[in-house]
Amino acid sequence: MACRTPFFPFAGLCLFGVLMLSCASPSSPVSRAQDVPDLGNDMIDRVTLSEEALNSFVSADTLEVIAQDLTEYFAATNEGRWDDLMHHFPMHKKQGDTTFVRSSKEALEHWTERGVKNRTASAEIVYASPSFTDGDQDVVLLNMQLSHFVEFHPQYDGPRPDGLKGMVESNYGKGNAVYKEAPLAPGDSLPLRYWEVAGLNRIWAVSHVDSAHWCFLPPNFNESGAAGMMGANAMVEALRHRRANDPTSER
Repeated sequence: MACRTPFFPFAGLCLFGVLMLSCASPSSPVSRAQDVPDLGNDMIDRVTLSEEALNSFVSADTLEVIAQDLTEYFAATNEGRWDDLMHHFPMHKKQGDTTFVRSSKEALEHWTERGVKNRTASAEIVYASPSFTDGDQDVVLLNMQLSHFVEFHPQYDGPRPDGLKGMVESNYGKGNAVYKEAPLAPGDSLPLRYWEVAGLNRIWAVSHVDSAHWCFLPPNFNESGAAGMMGANAMVEALRHRRANDPTSER
């Protein structure tokens, strides 16, 4: 039977959806970490713009605002501020849908309590497409160098983390993730297990035409029952522009 992933607004929520309806996958080789990641300090301070490799086709002012909102998006995820995180989901596409907001926050809280956390350490934008008009919203496709961790803390009791490679790569790019286990801490029966993501990663920035506030969608949002969040024309035009103008598009 095919796996089906319910749509959630963010990459982290896509992960939680897969956990709820996961299918068995082969386990991945384990890389034994020499040290436990610095969970308290290794968190993003701000999204930066590449000084040497930036290819941007929006104004500098617009890109700066996008980077500031993206910083808040990552920081809200790192710190578990779910109301703030939902503020960076394009709710203009789901106006008045309180059930969606409530169920999304409940899923985030549920899996966080069970030991799953998403943590972004750094992000550097290397490409920004022009802004494409898509009905009532503007769409910009970003590409960035991302350092990110998908963590499974000792209390986690869901599907085996080392069998989630396909899900992690679907969200963060093929070949970008390595499965690791930290040394066993005193008093714990299981180690901290995590996927370390390092490499190029796309993300969609969207803003209502009457707003300067930017929201974000993961690269594969349209594969999870959410095609209505963006029109096909804007998506195709942005992807086509990136292929022609982003030197990293073949990586």
